[in-house]
Amino acid sequence: MNLFNRLTLKNKIFVSCLGFILLVSILIALFTRSLLIASLTNELKKRGVGIAQSIADSSRVYILTENRAELTALAYDARLGNRKDIVRYLLIADNQGRILAHTFTTGFPDNIQTIVKRQLPDEENTLSVEVERHSVFHVVVPVKEGIYTVGSVQVGLDRGHIERLISNLRLVFLSFLSMVSVIFFFLSHRLALHITKPVSSLIRYTDQITKGDFNIRPAEKSMETGPMETEPSTGAKDDEISKLTDSFIKMTRQLAQSTTRLQDSQKKYRSLFRSGPNPIFVVEKNTFEILDANPNATELFGYLRDELIGMKLYDLGKLGEDEFSPARTEGDTMVISAKEKFYKKDGSALFVNIHASPSKYREEDVIIVATTDISELVEKDSQLIQASKMTNLEKMSAGIAHEINQPLNAIKMGAEYLCMMNEKKQRVNDTDMTMVLTQISSQVTRAAEIVGRLKTFSRKADFSREVTNINACILSVNKIIGRQITLQNIDMVLSLDELIPPILAHNNRMEQVIFNLVTNARDAINEKVESDPGAEKGKIKISTFSDTTSAVIEISDNGIGIDPEHMDSIFESFYTTKEMGEGLGLGLPIIQGIVKDYNGTISVRSTPRVGTGFRIMFPAYHKGLDDESISY
Repeated sequence: MNLFNRLTLKNKIFVSCLGFILLVSILIALFTRSLLIASLTNELKKRGVGIAQSIADSSRVYILTENRAELTALAYDARLGNRKDIVRYLLIADNQGRILAHTFTTGFPDNIQTIVKRQLPDEENTLSVEVERHSVFHVVVPVKEGIYTVGSVQVGLDRGHIERLISNLRLVFLSFLSMVSVIFFFLSHRLALHITKPVSSLIRYTDQITKGDFNIRPAEKSMETGPMETEPSTGAKDDEISKLTDSFIKMTRQLAQSTTRLQDSQKKYRSLFRSGPNPIFVVEKNTFEILDANPNATELFGYLRDELIGMKLYDLGKLGEDEFSPARTEGDTMVISAKEKFYKKDGSALFVNIHASPSKYREEDVIIVATTDISELVEKDSQLIQASKMTNLEKMSAGIAHEINQPLNAIKMGAEYLCMMNEKKQRVNDTDMTMVLTQISSQVTRAAEIVGRLKTFSRKADFSREVTNINACILSVNKIIGRQITLQNIDMVLSLDELIPPILAHNNRMEQVIFNLVTNARDAINEKVESDPGAEKGKIKISTFSDTTSAVIEISDNGIGIDPEHMDSIFESFYTTKEMGEGLGLGLPIIQGIVKDYNGTISVRSTPRVGTGFRIMFPAYHKGLDDESISY
C-alpha cells in the first residue's frame, strides 16, 4: 500500500485499470473452467448412458442365453472409432452380478468385481471410481425383458478426456487473456495519460497562481502533441477533465480580476484612511486594542502612530461599558453615543462623536472607529444652555428678590430692635437676646441657601456623566421655584419613588431639564387662566417611577395644552407659540438635546385646554448607589 501511495496519479490509474482487468479475467477464467467442467462432465455422462443403452438393447437375448461370444463382440464394438477415447472399459453382467463379457485385455482389475457387485442392476446410476489408477465415471444401465431385469451394461468413462479438452481450452483462453491484457495495458496507459495530462496542467497552473502569477496562457492543440497529449484550451470541450480545466482557467481569470479590484479597493481604502478628514482607529473587536490609526488621529490626540498602536481605546476616553453592545447596532454600523470625553497626550480634554462598523483587518475581526471633534459644538451648546438659564433667572428675578427680601427684612427688624434698645440704654433680657440672634442667624442661613441654590443652578454646566439621583434634582428645583409656583396659585405635587435607581447624567443639566419643563407648565397654566378666569386651579404634578431597565420622570399640568398641528414642531429650534419677546423657542430643543446626550428618550401627550404631559426615560444605572462616582 505504501508503494502504491508513492506512485504518481498516472501510474495509479494505469496499475488500477490493469489490475482490475487481470482480476476480472482471472474470475472469468475460473468461472468458465468450472462451467466447462460441469458441462463436459454432464455431456460425457449422457454419452456413456447412450452407449450403454444401445448395448443393452442388443444384448438382451444374449444375456438370457448366456452367449458370451456375442456379448464380448458387442462390448468391443462399443469401443470402436472415436469412442475408444471416451470409453475406458465396458462389461456386461447378469442380474446376479456375474460378468458375462468385458473389454479388459490385461486382466481383471482388483476392484472391478467389487464395484459390479455393489451396483443395483435394475436402476440406472453413475458414480466416480478409480480403476487401474484411472479416474472414471462408472455408468450402470439395466437390461430389461418386459418388467424383469435380466442384467446390466456397465461402462467406464475416462475423465482424463475432459481434462485434456480443458487443457487445450486453457491454452487457448490464456492466449486470449494475454492478448486482452496487452491491449488493455496499452489502453490503460493511454487512458491514464489522457486523464493526468490536464491534471498536470492544473497543477502547473496552481503553482503559477501560488507564485502570484495569474496570467495563465493554456497551450493550443498541435499536430506534434497529438490529440491525447494536448493540454486543454479554453475552446476545448472534449470531456469533463477538459471542462474542469477550462472552468479553472476562467475562475483564475476572474480571480485575477477580483484581485486587481481588491488591490484597487485596498489602495482607495488606504488613501481614504490616511487622508480622511476625521481621526480613524482600527481596534481589535474583543480587547479594543488599537491596531492602526490615521495621521489625523495622531495630529488630534498628540500621539505618535507607534505610541497609539498597542494602546486601548479606553486609554483615550472612558467609554461606557455598553458602548459597543449589539443592541446599539444599526445594520452594519454601530452608532456610539455622542459627546464622549477624550483626552489628548498633554492631558487636555476634548469631546468627540464616535461611529464604528465591524470589518476585517489582516484576517482579524476589528472595528473601524471614526471620531469627530465636537469640542466647539459642545462649548456652544453649553453657552446656549447657560443663556437659557440666565433668561429663566431673569424672569424669576422678582420672585427671587422677594424670597431674599424676606430673610433680609427679618434680619433688619432684629437689628433695628437691638439698636433701639441700645439707644434707650435699656438692657435686653437674655431670652429676647437669644431669640433675636437665633432669628438673625436662621435668616442669614436661609438667605445663604437661596443664594447657594441660585449660584449652583446658574453656574455653567460641564458635559459629564456621574451617578445622579433624579429625585434629588427634582427636590432642588422645587426649592428654587416651588415657592414662586405656589404664590402664583398653582399647586406643585410631588410623587417620587424612593427606590428609583440612579442614572448616568449630570445634576446641573438634569435640574435644567426639570426647571424648563416646570416653567413651561407654569406658563401654560397662566395662559389658560388669562383666557378663562373661571378655570380650575392650576396643578403641576412631578412623579418618578422605574422598571427593571429604566428610570422615568413624568411632568404633567392642566394648562392650555398644545394644538395637534403644533405637536410635530415643538422640538424644533426657535419654534414657539408665545408672543414676541416672551420666548426664543429653545427650551424644548435644549431639553431634548440633554436627554439624548444621556441616552434617554422624551415623549409628549397633550389635549388642548385639558393639559400636557412629558415623559422622560433614562437607562437605569445597575451598579448601585454605593458605587464610586464615575464622572468623566
